[in-house]
Amino acid sequence: MKHNLNNRFTLSSDKCNWILIDEQAGKKAKRSYFPNIKQLSRFIGELVAKESLDKAKVELGDIRTITPSYSSVIDKIVERLEAYIDSIVQDGKSKHRK
Repeated sequence: MKHNLNNRFTLSSDKCNWILIDEQAGKKAKRSYFPNIKQLSRFIGELVAKESLDKAKVELGDIRTITPSYSSVIDKIVERLEAYIDSIVQDGKSKHRK
């Protein structure tokens, strides 16, 4: 089973692990192994967040209480990503059974 999450990440699995294949142009593909989808989703979310912070321009200014915290935003994104990956896996299993 292999599923392309986007043009960079591919999801695969073996008997014991979920495998995330990170293919960036001009770099050797990296494989990361995870025992469950929750840890896989958390890894992707944090990796993409770190990379986007490198590109972002940060200005310190008036911080308001209505602004959500960084961690709560990342947590919501990771939850959605986990649900998306879970739906791909379930869809793949149902197609495999037919």
